[in-house]
Amino acid sequence: MLLVATILFGTGPEGSGVQVNLIGFQPSEFVKFFMLIFLAGFFATNEKFIGEYQRWQKRWSFFSFALLAIGGCILLFLVLGDLGPAMVVCFTFIILFSFSRGDFGFMVGAVVFYVLAVWLLKSSWLATGLTAASLLLMQVVLRKSLSESSVMTLVVIAGFLLIDQFPLIGTLFPRPVQRLVEHKAIWQDAWNNEVYGGDHVDFGIWAMAGGGLTGQGTGEGFARSIPATHTDMVLPAIGETFGGAGIVCVFILFLIYLHRSVLVGRQTETPFLFYVCTGIGVSTFVQFLLIAGGSTGALPLSGVALPFISYGRSSLVANFMAAGFLLSASAVRGTAVQMSYIADWQDKHIVPALAAACVGLGLLIVNLSLYVLDTQKWVVQPALVADQSGARMFSYNPRIGILMNKLRAGSLYDREGLILATGSPELIRRQQRRLLPAGSPAYNLDSAVRKRSERYYPLNEHVFFWVGDANLDVFRGGTNGYFAEYHHATELRGFPSPTTTYPVVASRFREDRFLPRTVRAMTVSRLDYSALAPLLLAGINSPQVVAFSKRNRDVQLTVDAGLQIQIQQSIARDTSLNDNRMSVVVMESASGDVLASAGYPLPPVNDEERLTATPAEQSRLSGWTTTTDLGFTHATQPGSTAKVLTTLAAFNKLGLAATKKMFVVRGYERIRTGGAKPGGSGWNGDSSNPKTCTLSS
Repeated sequence: MLLVATILFGTGPEGSGVQVNLIGFQPSEFVKFFMLIFLAGFFATNEKFIGEYQRWQKRWSFFSFALLAIGGCILLFLVLGDLGPAMVVCFTFIILFSFSRGDFGFMVGAVVFYVLAVWLLKSSWLATGLTAASLLLMQVVLRKSLSESSVMTLVVIAGFLLIDQFPLIGTLFPRPVQRLVEHKAIWQDAWNNEVYGGDHVDFGIWAMAGGGLTGQGTGEGFARSIPATHTDMVLPAIGETFGGAGIVCVFILFLIYLHRSVLVGRQTETPFLFYVCTGIGVSTFVQFLLIAGGSTGALPLSGVALPFISYGRSSLVANFMAAGFLLSASAVRGTAVQMSYIADWQDKHIVPALAAACVGLGLLIVNLSLYVLDTQKWVVQPALVADQSGARMFSYNPRIGILMNKLRAGSLYDREGLILATGSPELIRRQQRRLLPAGSPAYNLDSAVRKRSERYYPLNEHVFFWVGDANLDVFRGGTNGYFAEYHHATELRGFPSPTTTYPVVASRFREDRFLPRTVRAMTVSRLDYSALAPLLLAGINSPQVVAFSKRNRDVQLTVDAGLQIQIQQSIARDTSLNDNRMSVVVMESASGDVLASAGYPLPPVNDEERLTATPAEQSRLSGWTTTTDLGFTHATQPGSTAKVLTTLAAFNKLGLAATKKMFVVRGYERIRTGGAKPGGSGWNGDSSNPKTCTLSS
């Protein structure tokens, strides 16, 4: 009834399609234990029959009843979209059933066989078919030894691996199935997937790698940079603070909790209390395994909370109530006859179950060791994921950005040593006499200091497209300017970051939310931050970072700021050009260095709304608004740079004879034409003149 009420009236995180909350609490946390009490009663009542029946019809009568009950519960969880509790209930039921049936060891063997088959065959379908055929063969050869627990486990695991192959299920339950498919993709490759938010697990791995074996220490981690750090990803936060050793301690505590739960159940010497107590330990341990494996990349993400540790009112209350029940049950002692019955019936399963739990923890520790031992690699490993549109992008450890802010940027200079950008007002005051002739009176240094700006730009809008503005933080990664503050961000902080370009394919790209998803080839750039790995491992507040920040981090550009400002001021004084947009590029013939890329009008750096206006918004404004470097950015109309370069190539080939080379451009030869432009002379070829291209061929 609680689950039905949650389906009808429940709420959840906006846009997630999950219904988990009902009148201020999460019913699923309590339903797990209510189901546990039902299962304990069922198995305690029918334990002897389930363990000893031989005929298939009799086996099916007991098997089907419990299977339908648990299946109905899981179906309700599926409708709610809360798949984590469904998995906990499902695996708890299977384990308790195997205790009652007496085939726990056989079930574990079937799981190991299936996992190895998937790993070796690299095909979920082949592995599922091979495992199913093996179970069927055993049914034929050993008719009395059919393991229903193995069948159920095979169905659950195969259902997760193959659920995206059944369109009907996706149609009936679109959101839960989509979540499963996304979690499966992240699990299969956390570092290269096309899931929006596919770096969720990577944030945890970055944290654990940063913590290493012993941790950064209390208060030295950056848990706030991990998504859902208070719920799903609390274990990586512990790893960053206390290291891999701290995580292993948490693992051992949950193993002790399982062991004590089983012992308490055994000491009660009554079947019902044995199943309840053991079920509490098993369900808690299964939930722990799911979230610990999910947050470390060993298992798919399930969305369950880490018992007793994750934030959550309903989860904490339910788990402490269960722990209180165990404390009460520990005072119960049965008779000698009852003790003999429990020992004969269940002792043969307890040791294998605890051994299986130890093996599970061992595998988790092995997986964890990959990240906490090889920290130099994983702390700077980027993840190739997708943004909201489906375009591919690299995601980086957020601690890299925090460290770069800690290091602070050096100063930017032009070719003559004139300051273009700095974090030190004192450097600007020292160059005040040099800056005045260059055209800096408009910059109010005292006002910028009072605003506590991080960076100061004495030449302001005159070199905006060369330098950028870290205070505004606009056009980061843009192609409408050089933006040295971003382009040389790592050099300004004293370390290299080689860039590698990769061609990739986005199979679910959608340019606009009203358009269908398509396949698009694109190129992504990967930055190598390996030089920062020692600093990240030492700690962002460590002495090593302080020493590193004292290195020389200044960068000098090829631009001659004085020349560029003179050109721009000269254009501004010519009143005949007031209604036009112009650019002038000056290059040094010997080296090819760009000395100036002057433009008119200057960008409105003090009006962020106008500066970041879209082309459609600019068309509604009076006059021109410069939001891109008109001289040497490749995406600019009319593409004067392309014409200049191809013309230079023609002179290089033909010499002075190129001045006599003439072409007649007809209308049909234009690759692309544009309409009348403000201040323009009418129709134009928009840099698509095929004859200009012919000059250089």
